[in-house]
Amino acid sequence: MARKYVIVGCGVAGVTASQFIREADKRGEIRIFTDEKYPFYSRMRLPEVVAGRTDPERLFLKGLNWFKEKGIHFHSQEPIEKLSLNPLGVASSKAHYEADTVLLATGGHAFLPPLLGVESQGVMTLRSMDDAIRIRDKLGEVSRAVVIGGGLLGLELANAVRLRGVQVIVVEVFNRLLPRQTDPVAARFLQERLEDMGLSFHLGVPPQGIDSVNGRARALILQDGTRLEGELFLVSAGVRPNSKLAQEAGLELDKAIVVNDKMETSAAGVYGAGDCIEHRGVYYGIWPASEEQGRVAGINMAGGEATYTGTLMSNQLKVVGIDMLAAGDIDPEDKLESEQRQDPNRKVYRKIVYKGDAIAGLLLLGDISGHTRLLKAMKESFQLGNLKGSLLDNLDKLPL
Repeated sequence: MARKYVIVGCGVAGVTASQFIREADKRGEIRIFTDEKYPFYSRMRLPEVVAGRTDPERLFLKGLNWFKEKGIHFHSQEPIEKLSLNPLGVASSKAHYEADTVLLATGGHAFLPPLLGVESQGVMTLRSMDDAIRIRDKLGEVSRAVVIGGGLLGLELANAVRLRGVQVIVVEVFNRLLPRQTDPVAARFLQERLEDMGLSFHLGVPPQGIDSVNGRARALILQDGTRLEGELFLVSAGVRPNSKLAQEAGLELDKAIVVNDKMETSAAGVYGAGDCIEHRGVYYGIWPASEEQGRVAGINMAGGEATYTGTLMSNQLKVVGIDMLAAGDIDPEDKLESEQRQDPNRKVYRKIVYKGDAIAGLLLLGDISGHTRLLKAMKESFQLGNLKGSLLDNLDKLPL
């Protein structure tokens, strides 16, 4: 009798899992559910849709034909409302589906901070394709926008809005941009580059609330009394895991759905992968981790043996004209040994952080040449020997 596989979520984790299940089990019944109307697409490229530089269809990574060819039942616009453990299965508003194994790949949602007025008209977030299309269409009506959040997505979104000819102000609670991916030097160079492109910044002062008139947002009020007028307010304050199904089913939760090295949750037959889970206490929220977790989950769901041991944390800024990569421990307070190169005129900053005889972190801004080789050396804990301290001038000597 053919096994029944249910995957809740059509992001990179869910789709990758379905692919590996099908490779291992040619006859099994695979169902993948999403509350969106679109097939699998790249969330990382959503700012391109906002900027009007790319049609939504260009972001599709696996179209409807792919699911048909693989014999995977694609359930669009059918959100799963309940996970049952005994017997194992899921239910939507349309039907109940039995399963031998279930994968929760429900992803995450954009976090809205508890600010007064955050529910006003004109306040938006970017997480889905529909979000991108709504923002894109709204930008044709506005001349000034405020982006709340100076992280990676906040800056990419701000740049996309700028490309539409809209004046943009970015507000960041921390005293520098990309607080998780920069040190003070890199942040200063990056801010100067972005200001040269036309963006404006308010750093180090938390928002207090959004002032609205007749339910429509008109200004962001900061705690120091600063009033930032705008017609559109885009909140980029991070992502929170979609863990409601797991919580209601009684699965173990911490920051997110807890899984082991096999990507198994606390319930037999139920696996988790992607932005809805944490592994060994770590919540990743990055594409490479979700993809690898989906691979491991898919193999194990189909009866194979695979183990997930973690993913190297790395992020790359995708703003036209600016190359930046941060990985591992970037040591923003300069407590560790490091090697640095600075070119203030070109706004180039290259930093390698060392721990023992290996690379512990990388921060490359304006020139990311050699990053593939450096990331490989870092991931493999390559022992540098006499290359340590002069690696930026001797990348060609890395035997990788």
